[in-house]
Amino acid sequence: MVTLHPEESEVLKFFESLRLTVQVPPLGFSKTPDFLVDGDGRGYVVEVKARRDSEEWRRALRRGKVAYQERSMGYGPWTEDVARDAVNQLRSIDSQHRRWWILWLAVRCKAGPEAMFDEAVGSLFGVRQVAHYDAGDQRDTTRDCLFARRGVFERHCELVASVVATSSGFGFCVNELATDYRSFQSSAMYLRFASIHPPTSATDLTNNRGFFQISDFSVDRRDGHAVASYLEHAYGLPNAFMLDMKLHSASMLVPRRGATVTANNREQAPNEGTLPAAQKPGGR
Repeated sequence: MVTLHPEESEVLKFFESLRLTVQVPPLGFSKTPDFLVDGDGRGYVVEVKARRDSEEWRRALRRGKVAYQERSMGYGPWTEDVARDAVNQLRSIDSQHRRWWILWLAVRCKAGPEAMFDEAVGSLFGVRQVAHYDAGDQRDTTRDCLFARRGVFERHCELVASVVATSSGFGFCVNELATDYRSFQSSAMYLRFASIHPPTSATDLTNNRGFFQISDFSVDRRDGHAVASYLEHAYGLPNAFMLDMKLHSASMLVPRRGATVTANNREQAPNEGTLPAAQKPGGR
């Protein structure tokens, strides 16, 4: 009998609650995904990845020291790394892409779990921040921008959706760039999550949550000036420039209470003024 990690057990219970048949693929010479799910349309192949605190952070707490952590408020390399690994695992068992491919990200961090949620969702959609002068409010302001980098969903169009789960909630993110997205909209998984909260998509983030978007993927998004120039013309933004804002946290264990106390501080690229916090991309 296969022993499942807690986050894998949660995924198993979710699909079983939809009255679907869940199997654990047999182990082979190469890494395989966690679950094959049948009984709904094309069926699903699911890979679960967990994000935990770094050993360095945990070691600092054990030694009674202050533990520091840095999180991106947009795109972060961790999500891209695990997505690439997950896609290879999904392909190993479904090379013809006959099923819906699902990446389930379980955030198991004590250090800034909300910031880790932002980083994971921002990585799916390639989010960066753009600063510009708001003539109406007569002040500098900042907003999030989708596809300012090549995010996970753009790089891996085989992934039709990703669930970002924390101990206090989830984000159900869907990939409108996926070729099987339209059929996925009628799936039991999509309908279950949509009944709880509207799925987080590029359309939802731009139409309902005030995100900018790079719609022309021919723009060289490795060049921040090219991205800012595109946004200036597309949205009429004066003097736009790109930021990669980060959230820094410092935690320490208080022996008397046995509790971890954490302080957070947002920071952006050097030599820029203080800007408002980015809006959270995704429902909880």
